[in-house]
Amino acid sequence: MSISSPVPVLRGDRGTELRSAGEELLLRRPDSELRIPFAAIARVHAERRSLAVELTAPAEIEPTVYRVTDVSAAAAGVFADAVNAALPERAAQGATADGATLVVHRSLVVVDDEEDTDDSEVLGGLPSHGKQVMYAGCAAAAVLAVVVGVLGGDWSRAVAALLLGAAGVSLTWCAAMMCAMVWREWYLPRYGITVDGLQVFREDHGDTVQTFTATDGVPRLIHGHNKGNTVRIAYHPRNPAFAVTCSSTGDRVLTVVMSLVVAALAGFMDYGTYALVLPAFTD
Repeated sequence: MSISSPVPVLRGDRGTELRSAGEELLLRRPDSELRIPFAAIARVHAERRSLAVELTAPAEIEPTVYRVTDVSAAAAGVFADAVNAALPERAAQGATADGATLVVHRSLVVVDDEEDTDDSEVLGGLPSHGKQVMYAGCAAAAVLAVVVGVLGGDWSRAVAALLLGAAGVSLTWCAAMMCAMVWREWYLPRYGITVDGLQVFREDHGDTVQTFTATDGVPRLIHGHNKGNTVRIAYHPRNPAFAVTCSSTGDRVLTVVMSLVVAALAGFMDYGTYALVLPAFTD
């Protein structure tokens, strides 16, 4: 049976929300939505500032439990009493169905597949195979170190070339990613689409996560550092996966300086690797 009297909406941490909707519970998270019918619920437990929705399950299966934490203790108690009173009566004997099979799950965000991205049409970032290039570069540094050890007979030089070469390749990749970030922060606000973002939760280390809806009508998530303030998000109209939070001028200058420093360190390491390897081929 459905709940006739009003019940509170529980809003927990990290943007979680639990409400009653007819003959089911609607559990919304920043990235997903779960519809839990009353027929799938065994009991709802209010535990101080948290609420647990325990699903039905056969005796040999551990029941599924959904928890909402950091809610009002008073609201959790009212919510649990109202839902428990509305649960359907079950026979004392007979097989118990697994309530988890009755739960309907719907994703609220798009997981953009980088392999399907045509970067020739999107001027917002690096090619989608950037990480593969970095891995290939590290593998090449390892092969080069072996060649140096074999040809030059100096395995200490080979180990140094391996360590310095791998570090140089990794820093070069980081510098390229930071340069792409600088490019996106300049390009997207000018030639993309800018919308207001909504903070959905704050992570333990202080970063925040916002959601925005692109022209395709699909909500997406993006990390940021808005500290609870309104954030504007710019994205590419042909590929909303390329998106940035519109940062302040000071933050953009800091990003540019850091990218230049990392690029300089990568250049020194790459040159040092070249200096270590060259004698093996010239002697």
